[in-house]
Amino acid sequence: MTLKTMNLRTHAALGLVFGLGLTWAPRLSAQSLPDGAGKAQLQTVCTTCHGMDKVAEKGRRTPGQWRGVVALMRAYGAMGSNEDFAAILGYLNTNLSRMPTAEEAANEGVDGAPPAKEPSAKLPLEQMRDLSGPWMTSMWYTVLNMGPRGSLPTQQPQMHGVKDPSAPVPSLFTPWAKAIVAKYSMYTDPVLTCNSPGPQAYAAPYAFEVIPSPGRLNMLMEYYHVVRRIYMDGREHPKGNPDPNAIGHSIGHWEGETLVVDTVGFNDSPVQLIPHSDELHLVERMRRIRDGNVLEIEVTQEDPKAFTQPLTQTMYFKRDPSLEMIEHNCDGELDYSSHAPKPAVK
Repeated sequence: MTLKTMNLRTHAALGLVFGLGLTWAPRLSAQSLPDGAGKAQLQTVCTTCHGMDKVAEKGRRTPGQWRGVVALMRAYGAMGSNEDFAAILGYLNTNLSRMPTAEEAANEGVDGAPPAKEPSAKLPLEQMRDLSGPWMTSMWYTVLNMGPRGSLPTQQPQMHGVKDPSAPVPSLFTPWAKAIVAKYSMYTDPVLTCNSPGPQAYAAPYAFEVIPSPGRLNMLMEYYHVVRRIYMDGREHPKGNPDPNAIGHSIGHWEGETLVVDTVGFNDSPVQLIPHSDELHLVERMRRIRDGNVLEIEVTQEDPKAFTQPLTQTMYFKRDPSLEMIEHNCDGELDYSSHAPKPAVK
């Protein structure tokens, strides 16, 4: 199977989860993995896509890195119950974890807490508020290795509860949401039925472009060709929810160098691993950090019908003038290498 024809679930499970460019301790062999609680679930769930050698060959990881691995496995289609994934994470942390380096601790946070906020870029305010141009998710560079990383952070904090950052996200679902998740399988995955991914289409490894126009910012996303309008003219959300849809209704304003985007007006999500209802309230805080060519987006989801507490996640993106928006068809072929540098013609 080539990269061209790998579907999102398979590619992410193999490329994202076990291709992370991190520094490891000496390698273990699959035969040397110790017995213990959770090993049976590890063998059952993880070996549907790869052998146990994939678990062992990278050596020991920090607890934060293992949380990220398990979260990615689950988000991209690994099949198992909440109890299975809790047992797998417990096994990995007990038997295959190590202490983080100082840099890793700064990136991951301590004892389940999110990492400390980075300062904003040191640029004039007018420049800080210029988000125009093409951007790409950091994992396209740091995980899929499709281009130079530049000043991107090497790791991305995982989604977590606002009130309890260390709790597994599935444990924060309401019974309503858990009933939806229980219906999820590779055959009900909304990717297969061309459902819109919603406002966070930018989280997929496809480019997006910000185009300002009078009274609004337009986000053109290559993934599913989602078009999102963020109204900046002072209007309010429509009363009630007159036109529920997957992308919602977004209004934005500036707080210093940070763009705050407030979105409501959703419909219920299809069956997926992190479902939401029509009560979803989304707040995004976007700002430029490091050298200004890195965009940090902090996303907070509040949905009392689906979550027992708000969920939040921080994502990073690279401004990359070399990217051009290209066609994306929902035809089962998701090509993450589309923007990769082409070999020179001899």
